[in-house]
Amino acid sequence: MRVLLTTGGQGQTEIAIRQFMYLAESIAIKPTVLTVIKRAEDRTKGEEILADAARQLDPAFETVEYKIRVGQPWEEIVKEGEEGDYDLIMMGQRKSRPLLSRLRGLVTQKVVSHTNRPVLIAKREARPFNRILICDSGVQAPSLPKLFQLRLPEILAGASEVVVLHVMSQISAAPGIKGEDLYLTTEQLMATGAPEGTFLEQSLAHLEDIGPQLQARVRHGLVLDEIVKEARSDDYDLVAIGARRDDGVPRFLLDDLAHELVLDVDRAILVVR
Repeated sequence: MRVLLTTGGQGQTEIAIRQFMYLAESIAIKPTVLTVIKRAEDRTKGEEILADAARQLDPAFETVEYKIRVGQPWEEIVKEGEEGDYDLIMMGQRKSRPLLSRLRGLVTQKVVSHTNRPVLIAKREARPFNRILICDSGVQAPSLPKLFQLRLPEILAGASEVVVLHVMSQISAAPGIKGEDLYLTTEQLMATGAPEGTFLEQSLAHLEDIGPQLQARVRHGLVLDEIVKEARSDDYDLVAIGARRDDGVPRFLLDDLAHELVLDVDRAILVVR
């Protein structure tokens, strides 16, 4: 797997590298480390940031490529991700002031909004991805579990348990969903053949061959609120969301949902396209 590890210096570097090292224990990774400086005369600072990353990474990898780009951080990260055809962009996110972050937008949020690559954002303490929460909208084509199967099966293969979550909301309900179905449990949705129950069954089927223990879960309410509640209610190591745009969901809804979750979910989050 070709991974672009981005670093912006102290704080971001430590968070991202610690999580990166855990990921490398279960996945064969070819790493490239990128830092972005705003002006060419800041190159010395960029070299110091990369040297600090090298002290932590070089003992563990035979080959690491280091790059410096000049410009706006989020723009250069997106450009490098596309030009280098990476399988995954990995970033660290410092704990920030929520109001200021919502007004200005974090670099991580801007990268997620503009790249076509999967983005993994490391937060809190680093740890192996043993328990993974996949938040599947049920309206994307292909579904998030299917995208995982196609693009990042290695991450799921190392997990011991995967929970596929669907939030029953009138806003995100699939075409043809009945009002009474919005309040059914996971078991009832599957047993009655409701469209959302079929989506969950198909989602689990996409993951059966990968290996982890699987579980479907349904919550009722606003999508953003319920994903955050579920993520905080259990000991998940990674929360995965989709941001693939299609005709089924207006672009601004997907962008806004991903934007808010990147800020509000307090553990590692993976945005898959």
